[in-house]
Amino acid sequence: MKNKGFSMIELIIVVAIMAILVGMMVPVLIKFIEKSNVSSDYQLVDTVRSAVSYSIVDAKVKDDPNSQSDLASMEAGPIDITTIRTDSVLMESITEYIGQNPSVIVSQVRSKHGSGCQCMVSTINGIVKVTLTETDETAGGDTSSSSTNNDITVE
Repeated sequence: MKNKGFSMIELIIVVAIMAILVGMMVPVLIKFIEKSNVSSDYQLVDTVRSAVSYSIVDAKVKDDPNSQSDLASMEAGPIDITTIRTDSVLMESITEYIGQNPSVIVSQVRSKHGSGCQCMVSTINGIVKVTLTETDETAGGDTSSSSTNNDITVE
């Protein structure tokens, strides 16, 4: 009578082939996950940009003396969003649009980022630019502060 099962050698060969295939798929899967995280960060930065855009045209923000220095600082150059005065109408307005305090933005960054990651905001003639520093929009993992051309930026 002939045995109608698989031999141990055949099973080992199948397991080895499966291990090789999984080994080839893991790097590709990791790259797709990082690209997804970068996309999520773009949405986060765009949300912040929208919140700041709406807030800077709000009459209450323009009339608030506590907000004036922050608006002037944003016009002069990029500022870290966490440095906006907490007692200003500008911060209240941004918080209302985002749905949470902007100081937690960096903790929500999903892509690879450096320890000095900041959410920088600037305005030039009413156009808002938001940048996540020490990130890598290419999903390649280069988060060094020297590679600012890879920072996630939305205008």
